[in-house]
This record gives sequence, structure tokens and C-alpha cells, in this order.
Amino acid sequence: MYNKTIRRCRENPVITIDEVTPTTPNMQVVGIFNCGGTRLNGKTYLVCRTAEILDSPLPDNLTVPYIGPEGKLASQSFKLNNPELDFSDNRIVKNKMNGKVIALTSLSSFRLAVSEDGVHFSIGEKPCMMPNPLLEEWGMEDPRVTSLEDCLYLTYSSVSSHGVGVSLASTKDFQVFERMGMILPPPNKDAVLFPEKINGRYYLLHRPSLEGTIGDSDIWIADSPDLLHWGNHTPLCGCETGNEWESRKIGAGAPPLRVPQGWLVLYHGVDAQQRYSMGALLLDKDDPSIVLSRTSQPILTPEETYERSGFFAETVFPCTAFLEGPDVVIYYGAADNSVCRVDIPLETILE
Repeated sequence: MYNKTIRRCRENPVITIDEVTPTTPNMQVVGIFNCGGTRLNGKTYLVCRTAEILDSPLPDNLTVPYIGPEGKLASQSFKLNNPELDFSDNRIVKNKMNGKVIALTSLSSFRLAVSEDGVHFSIGEKPCMMPNPLLEEWGMEDPRVTSLEDCLYLTYSSVSSHGVGVSLASTKDFQVFERMGMILPPPNKDAVLFPEKINGRYYLLHRPSLEGTIGDSDIWIADSPDLLHWGNHTPLCGCETGNEWESRKIGAGAPPLRVPQGWLVLYHGVDAQQRYSMGALLLDKDDPSIVLSRTSQPILTPEETYERSGFFAETVFPCTAFLEGPDVVIYYGAADNSVCRVDIPLETILE
């Protein structure tokens, strides 16, 4: 879909794997993407998911990283010719008999990227947050950052052999992070906080991951008195629209933006071919459980080479958005490989 008002940054991707130092010498960075971010003191801060793999010492083996019980990097090897294992998805190792995921091929942690102009970034040499061994032995994924009450909150996916759940952390300076624990147990992900209280309550969008079970992978809404205890879980919108581009699953992208018409939510939709595109919702400003309108066609689709080819191809995945004059500035993950920027007029999204 071509729209001349959609202005991809000429220097896209703005962050690539070539700019990232591996956590250890025997690791290789295969993706820096899906970043949560904010603007602070005139600078753009992005907390980026960084995926790394291990070098396999033997050509017929796959060696995968994980966080061991002592909180240190560990590894596990699988023979590629094992008839009981499925390696067809380069992100995971599955048991062919029961379809269960038994390992991830990469380990994700968070790197901080900082920019004076929103285009050229300096990347931290080491992770700003590393996974913990209990709930994140397989990594931390897809952070979103919300500025709320003079603090910055990160919602992110904690991944382990126990499943994928939503955790919360806070920071004031991106130097020291306070882990607040898992707020939504597995299976759940794609959680974003609203940037202010509504009628005295905190609100959160999330996505129970229900593929292969009863129900669909839809966006839900919940509220809380304290950011830690969440209730009133209610389905907000689903993938039953009949639109092919979002027929498989949907999930919240960037934290909601307050606009004159209500709350603007950018989200990702996935089609039957696992192609990720971006759409938008408009929610009522006083009751965000009410959907006022929704895009029937995607606003942004994988078109450029850097969006169509990578660790996981055909993907645009929005995680950060700012209002800047008449535009919405969006940072998104491209093909699970790099971070890109696009500027879109607010009126283009709302029309």
C-alpha cells in the first residue's frame, strides 16, 4: 500500500545489528528491534529488544543460549538430524510429536539507544536489562515504555519454559530499573499502559495468546488501582473482522496516544501467511473499553527490503509513537532485524 503522506525515514533502518556489540564474544547479534521509547530532556530514548545466538561448535548441532539457575549465560545443544525435533521455524526448536516448543534459538535482552535528533542513535555496549533465571530463562521481549506520573514504566514479555507472561519494571533515568514482577501470567503478551489514569484507575491493553485453543488472539483491556493488581478483564477487539491482513491475530503496539478525538492505539495485525502490518483503533477518552472506530485497511505494510527480509520476514511491528506537530512519529521493528522510523500525519491515520 503506497501513500505519499507516509514518510519512512530516508536513513532507515535507523538502528541495525552492525551497531550492536555482542554481550559475550561467542554470541552473534541477529536482531535489534521492537523498541519501547520516550522523549526525555530533548532526547529520544529507545529500549530495544536485542536477540543473540550462540556459535555452534559442531556443524551438525544447534547450540542455543539461555539463562541458567545462577543467573549466568548457559547453553544447550541439539542435533540437527534428530528426527524427533522440528527446526523449520528459525526462532524455535519444537518437539514433532506434541508440537511443544522446547527451546528458543536466540536469547533476547534489552539495549538502550539514545539520540539527539531521533534518527542517529548511540547504542549501549552492554544490556541495560538482562533476563532473570526464573521467569526469563529464555529471554525478555518487546518492551513498551509509558511515561506515567513522573516515572517511566516498561511492560514486556517474560519468556521461559513456563510460558510467556507480562512483567513490569520502572525507571526514572534508564540507568537503574526496579523490577515489579509479573503482572499477567502466561499465556499473555503485547501489554501497553495508558499514560494517565482514567476515572481514578490505571488501564492496560493486553493480548492473551490463545492460538490453538478456544478463542482467538485478541486485544483485551483491564484496569488496576495500583499497577500491580489487574482486574475487569474484558475483550476489546478481535481478528474476526473479515479483513485478511489481520485474520490470524492482533496485538497492541505503542502505548495509547491522547488525541482530541479520544485514545489512538496503533496495533499490529497478522494474516494467514504470518505477515505483520499496522492498523489503528480509536477509543473513547472517558471509557477506553468503547471502540469508536477502527481501520479496515492497514496503515503500514511490509514494502521495503528491510521490512520484507530478515530474521522474521514480512514484518512491521510498532512499539513506540510520539505526537510531533501534525504528525505521529513511529518507531517500529522491521523483519525482527532492525529499528525503523516512519512519520505519518495524524489526519491520515484518523481519516
